[in-house]
Amino acid sequence: MVKRLCIALSIILIIASLILVNAANVVFAANTLDLAGDSYILVEANSLKILEASNEHEKMPVASICKLMTSLITMEYIESGSISPDDMVTISEHAASIEGSQAFLDAGSKYKVEDLLKTLIIASANDSSVALAEHIAGSENNFVRLMNDRASELGMLDTIYENATGLNTMGQHSTAYDTALILREVNNHDLYHKYSSIWMDELVHPSGRSTELVNTNRLVKYYDKCVCGKTGFTDEAGYCLSCYATDGKLDLIAVTLKCDKANERFEDCVKLCNFGFANFRSEKVVDSTVTLGSVPVSRGREDRVSYHAARDYTSVVKVGESADITINVELCDIVAPIRSSDVVGRMTLIDQSGVILDEINLVAETSVDRARYSDVLDKMYDNWNVIG
Repeated sequence: MVKRLCIALSIILIIASLILVNAANVVFAANTLDLAGDSYILVEANSLKILEASNEHEKMPVASICKLMTSLITMEYIESGSISPDDMVTISEHAASIEGSQAFLDAGSKYKVEDLLKTLIIASANDSSVALAEHIAGSENNFVRLMNDRASELGMLDTIYENATGLNTMGQHSTAYDTALILREVNNHDLYHKYSSIWMDELVHPSGRSTELVNTNRLVKYYDKCVCGKTGFTDEAGYCLSCYATDGKLDLIAVTLKCDKANERFEDCVKLCNFGFANFRSEKVVDSTVTLGSVPVSRGREDRVSYHAARDYTSVVKVGESADITINVELCDIVAPIRSSDVVGRMTLIDQSGVILDEINLVAETSVDRARYSDVLDKMYDNWNVIG
């Protein structure tokens, strides 16, 4: 009887220990990621909070990931009206001769801007990249200046572009962190998503022949959470990948650089994203639809006006934890007239270490006109009655 009891007790202890180990692995799975890239990063896309990283600021070649910037500038020129998707681009000998991945454009022939952009996004076509660069800026060198200027605006402090393709060139480099910045910006453009999710397509050339286009980012077909991304490969850069993924509640960007094998970059990004979805959640700290209070209004037809935050703020926390954020509110002295959405104050969000996370304007919910003479008399009369 005692022997059976000991056996039963041992089984219970083993089961309990397995449960604890599995529970621990859910939250602390980072130790078992076993990633192949020399540099990698996982960030929450909206806040850019780093959830997992190694050598994320190390400067290195990133190959065709550079084409994220080529795509971004092209899309911004289209959206601003500076160029049209239907503009015809005459392909130069220089563009047609570019090595590496190609759409096999015919030198001297004319192609639509949108067709070139399609081949750039789906098939990472180097010849299309150079053709678009020449069409927008007159030359690839001029276009590179635009690339570096835009990188500076986005805060990509460790990135230098030397060409529009990502082919290996002395002095050209970026980082995993900077790659996350550019992918986040590219993700804001519907035109990129129009093509980035396509698995296979074709380009019909003016001569009538066609080139098959296969998406270099196989995650768009084999990883259901992948929204978009960009691959890269050269001998110097190794195999690289950036991936934007979402489960509908959490948006993540994963980047891995300098993997030895093609499959490793896809495996790295899936591991990173799955780790993020399993171990983190988003928590809305500030809700812009909620009335937060009211502020006095001098010389107004109303004495006070309600206000709310101008935008949301969402924090990323570990599963099972809550955001530890202090919110300080500073209100302005308001004098009528004031219009709806006018700024009436500011809130500052501070983490437990005293670091300022964000500053958000507080805005009026309604308009308040300046008080008329009759309004002043009415208020005096109401006050007199209250006193009496």
